[in-house]
Amino acid sequence: MNLRFLETFVWVARLKSFSLTAEKLHTTQAAISHRIATLERELGVRLFERDARDVRLTAEGADALDHAERIVRAAAEFRRRMSDPKALRGTVRIGVIDTIAHSWLPQLIDRLRHTYPDVALELNADTSVDIAKDILANEVDLGLMMGPVEGHGIVNIELCTFACVWVASPRLGVPDGPLELTDLARFPILSFPRSSKPHKAMVGYFQRLGEEEVRLHTAGLSTLIRLASDGLGVAAIPAATIQREIAEGTLLALNVRQPFPPLSLHAVYQEAGDRPLPGLIAEIAREVADAFCRSVDPLIAW
Repeated sequence: MNLRFLETFVWVARLKSFSLTAEKLHTTQAAISHRIATLERELGVRLFERDARDVRLTAEGADALDHAERIVRAAAEFRRRMSDPKALRGTVRIGVIDTIAHSWLPQLIDRLRHTYPDVALELNADTSVDIAKDILANEVDLGLMMGPVEGHGIVNIELCTFACVWVASPRLGVPDGPLELTDLARFPILSFPRSSKPHKAMVGYFQRLGEEEVRLHTAGLSTLIRLASDGLGVAAIPAATIQREIAEGTLLALNVRQPFPPLSLHAVYQEAGDRPLPGLIAEIAREVADAFCRSVDPLIAW
């Protein structure tokens, strides 16, 4: 049985489109149709129901998909183990959230530069929600983000967890001592962008007050740090990204009774037997994240 035909079957099932699969595998739609027809003849079953607008798995196709994915996964792992890093080339599109960009991304880039000198990285900073959409749409090869992401053929590798700490500028005049949510709500609340998981967590966090009038001012991480440092509000920020500001005293860690939920970070990619690089880079990201966590206070990152 032709492994390439199995890989084609898996991609058609994921993308639900012969044309998108042809684009993904850099071939023609006719070639994709031929591979699927040949595979169906070999197996003696119909894998897809096709009409002018839709491609759907048959019952037999849905049963076959799980087995095909396992075979493709094993082949991809074999390729990864046998690949010579110096021989790998190409461009890898990576979506990354600001939290990682402000912590261990530079170490990852440096490691990749030495490990895969002929691989180009195309980095795009975005929210986890949008990166997940791009991965599912095959517009990003690897996401470094808050996960996990659900979907056929999606691999989630746990990287690390970052604790969040409430902070404010000394000039804002937040009182010392244990603070309740009602104490925080007296000040402007700075939050991550509206579509992000931390923002949703922030909304739920203040719903405990039973008040809907807590006003959240949203921005990306760099802007949040700047606004909080300038005394324009209080913010819950991953402690690993503001160690310098806390050490210099431009931001003070607040003693809040109800801790803000930590951020769980993942490397996420779609398995593809013909493209080992996303999986290889994800494993290196895990090693770099682990080394970063061991270099800081274990209460900050683990």
